[in-house]
Amino acid sequence: MLAPISKEDARFCAGVVKEVARAQGVVRDPAAIGRLTAVVAKLYNRGVHDRDELHMAAARSIQIELDIPVEPNEKTT
Repeated sequence: MLAPISKEDARFCAGVVKEVARAQGVVRDPAAIGRLTAVVAKLYNRGVHDRDELHMAAARSIQIELDIPVEPNEKTT
Protein backbone atom coordinates (compact mmCIF):
# COMPACT_ATOMS: atom_id res chain seq x y z
CA MET A 1 0.00 0.00 0.00
CA LEU A 2 1.25 3.47 -0.85
CA ALA A 3 1.73 6.09 1.82
CA PRO A 4 -0.57 9.10 1.60
CA ILE A 5 0.91 12.10 -0.16
CA SER A 6 1.29 15.49 1.47
CA LYS A 7 -0.93 18.47 0.70
CA GLU A 8 1.97 20.08 -1.13
CA ASP A 9 2.44 16.99 -3.32
CA ALA A 10 -1.30 16.88 -4.05
CA ARG A 11 -1.29 20.57 -5.03
CA PHE A 12 1.77 20.00 -7.21
CA CYS A 13 0.09 17.12 -9.05
CA ALA A 14 -3.19 19.04 -9.39
CA GLY A 15 -1.28 21.94 -10.93
CA VAL A 16 0.32 19.63 -13.48
CA VAL A 17 -3.09 18.15 -14.32
CA LYS A 18 -4.53 21.65 -14.87
CA GLU A 19 -1.60 22.72 -17.05
CA VAL A 20 -1.76 19.62 -19.24
CA ALA A 21 -5.56 19.80 -19.49
CA ARG A 22 -5.36 23.40 -20.69
CA ALA A 23 -2.56 22.64 -23.13
CA GLN A 24 -4.44 19.67 -24.60
CA GLY A 25 -7.86 21.36 -24.66
CA VAL A 26 -9.55 18.83 -22.38
CA VAL A 27 -10.47 21.15 -19.49
CA ARG A 28 -14.20 20.47 -19.96
CA ASP A 29 -13.87 16.71 -20.47
CA PRO A 30 -14.35 15.02 -17.07
CA ALA A 31 -13.35 11.59 -18.39
CA ALA A 32 -10.09 12.96 -19.82
CA ILE A 33 -9.38 14.83 -16.57
CA GLY A 34 -9.92 11.61 -14.63
CA ARG A 35 -7.53 9.67 -16.87
CA LEU A 36 -5.01 12.49 -16.74
CA THR A 37 -5.21 12.62 -12.94
CA ALA A 38 -4.60 8.87 -12.75
CA VAL A 39 -1.63 9.15 -15.12
CA VAL A 40 -0.06 12.00 -13.14
CA ALA A 41 -0.57 10.14 -9.85
CA LYS A 42 0.96 6.97 -11.25
CA LEU A 43 3.98 8.81 -12.65
CA TYR A 44 4.45 10.74 -9.40
CA ASN A 45 4.28 7.55 -7.35
CA ARG A 46 6.89 6.00 -9.65
CA GLY A 47 9.27 8.81 -8.79
CA VAL A 48 8.71 11.41 -11.51
CA HIS A 49 8.84 14.57 -9.38
CA ASP A 50 10.33 17.05 -11.86
CA ARG A 51 7.51 19.33 -13.04
CA ASP A 52 8.66 19.53 -16.67
CA GLU A 53 9.26 15.80 -16.93
CA LEU A 54 5.91 15.01 -15.33
CA HIS A 55 4.15 17.51 -17.61
CA MET A 56 5.73 16.05 -20.76
CA ALA A 57 5.01 12.44 -19.80
CA ALA A 58 1.40 13.19 -18.85
CA ALA A 59 0.81 15.23 -22.02
CA ARG A 60 2.25 12.44 -24.15
CA SER A 61 0.03 9.91 -22.42
CA ILE A 62 -3.17 11.91 -22.87
CA GLN A 63 -2.29 12.62 -26.52
CA ILE A 64 -1.97 8.91 -27.16
CA GLU A 65 -5.23 8.11 -25.34
CA LEU A 66 -7.19 10.80 -27.17
CA ASP A 67 -5.40 10.19 -30.48
CA ILE A 68 -4.18 13.79 -30.65
CA PRO A 69 -1.32 14.23 -33.13
CA VAL A 70 2.03 14.85 -31.45
CA GLU A 71 3.72 18.02 -32.67
CA PRO A 72 6.83 17.31 -34.81
CA ASN A 73 9.10 19.29 -32.45
CA GLU A 74 8.02 17.34 -29.34
CA LYS A 75 10.15 14.49 -28.02
CA THR A 76 8.52 11.08 -28.38
CA THR A 77 10.98 9.00 -26.38
